[in-house]
Amino acid sequence: MMYSVAPVYGLDEPTQYVELNYDGIDILACKTIEGYVVERIYSTNPNDFLKINLQPGTLLENALIK
Repeated sequence: MMYSVAPVYGLDEPTQYVELNYDGIDILACKTIEGYVVERIYSTNPNDFLKINLQPGTLLENALIK
């Protein structure tokens, strides 16, 4: 496990962040070569933060991105 304030993805290139609506929930995602990775959830519903597919660092499924 890595504990650091430095971004894990692409230290030599700038990180591109995108705000998306994923499965009805607004999130902030980091664009990587593999796809979008969850960075932050924008929600007032506490149950959204307990969803396994929305944990920070999770690779998102393209079919659910709007």
